[in-house]
Amino acid sequence: MKHILAFSTTHKVLKAESLLKDQGVDIRLDPAPRTLTKYCDLVITVKREEDLEEALSVLSAHRVHPSAVYRKEEKGYVKV
Repeated sequence: MKHILAFSTTHKVLKAESLLKDQGVDIRLDPAPRTLTKYCDLVITVKREEDLEEALSVLSAHRVHPSAVYRKEEKGYVKV
C-alpha cells in the first residue's frame, strides 16, 4: 500500500525529499494526482507501508511537516 505525503510548497517537498533520501527511506518524488494539487504540484510517495512511520519521524525531527498524508486505495486517495 502506498502513502503520499503532500506539502504546501515545492520548496518544502524538495527539502523533505532530500532529508528522506539522506536517511535511506525508500521514497519517490511524483507529480501530484489531480485531486491533490491544491497543496502542491509534487508529492512524495512512500513506497512501502513500513517506511511511513520512519519518514514521518525523520521529517518531524527536522520540523518539515506534510500538509496531509494520503493512502492510495482502489477508488482514490484517503486522508490518514
